[in-house]
Amino acid sequence: MSTSPRFDPQSREYGRRVKKTQQGLARRKLDAMVVYDRHNTFYLTGLHCSFSYLVISPREAFLLVDGRYIEAARETVRHVDVRLMRKPRQDLGRLLRGPRPRAIGFEGSTAWGTVDEWRSLLPAVEWHECGELVLKQRLIKSPAEIKLIEKSARMTDQIFENVTGRIEPGMTEMDVRNRIRGEADRLGARALSFDCIVASGMTSSRPHYSPAERPLQAGELLLIDMGVVVEGYCSDMTRVVALGRPPKPRLRRLYDAVLEAEQAALAAVKPGVACAELDRIARDKLKARRLGRYFIHGLGHGVGLEIHEAPTLNNRSQQVLRAGMVITIEPGAYLPGRGGVRIEDLVVVTRNGRRVLSRTPKAFRVARYSTYPDP
Repeated sequence: MSTSPRFDPQSREYGRRVKKTQQGLARRKLDAMVVYDRHNTFYLTGLHCSFSYLVISPREAFLLVDGRYIEAARETVRHVDVRLMRKPRQDLGRLLRGPRPRAIGFEGSTAWGTVDEWRSLLPAVEWHECGELVLKQRLIKSPAEIKLIEKSARMTDQIFENVTGRIEPGMTEMDVRNRIRGEADRLGARALSFDCIVASGMTSSRPHYSPAERPLQAGELLLIDMGVVVEGYCSDMTRVVALGRPPKPRLRRLYDAVLEAEQAALAAVKPGVACAELDRIARDKLKARRLGRYFIHGLGHGVGLEIHEAPTLNNRSQQVLRAGMVITIEPGAYLPGRGGVRIEDLVVVTRNGRRVLSRTPKAFRVARYSTYPDP
């Protein structure tokens, strides 16, 4: 029911996070904040919980959980006051009324209907969106978080190698997807980071393709975009291999162009670089190969407790890289009806540059794949 991260859940790490949130509340002149998002709750308490209320004021913090989680919460959470919640709506209202608040904060990810329900509990209170008080902390990963993301990336590498090393005649995209799921379970992943993308042949031109019962064919490109969750933290990686024999020359040139763009963007990763500038670097490389119009998405995104977090790496981003961010670099080019290539690495921004967490080779390769002899 609950899985704690490697770093000690009773350590000061969680306490520091709550303290920073309390300081932010004081600066915003908010009397309390209701943390409802399950990822933010885990970030601040270390408890995996599908439903809870974490109420933080500038001086105190309370975690309300129901009977399903009370034992785990009392064992795991030491830095906030854990309370059993029997009647969620009434218990939350009673707790919030205690300090007679005038202004309460909530996360922007909270459904409007839920916030409206909270407002009905305290109609005289002003409600303010303040989710950035947690999200800004999550933007910069601690050394302990980076270790967990790196562990997740290592598992992703291993799963990819295990699966692509055993591709057999007659397999379909769905078969490959199912083998990825099986390997993730076997190696102890908590879950997949997202429903993995397995696209072969012409279907690889669809960036967010869902695998189908399409048989793999020798000479095609096979694109796999996947990641796993390990102790709460995600990974993300995309690789493309050829099946059995090299593809048509145009697809090989497409691969080389995307790899060049990815390597150029990777080389520019360091603190102080604008996310939009990284996108431009990769895009300019593809434009020079007359492939710019086939790069139809942004360059990347942040990764952590969620597969898509801040910062956003595209040509509209206003964000700048800082040490401790974990991002993807994933340019792609997609030729409708012919096939596509995306190459994606998971990267930590360090004080002096970057460290690439994805270790699966990117040099073009042909995966072993043979056809049955004619009967």
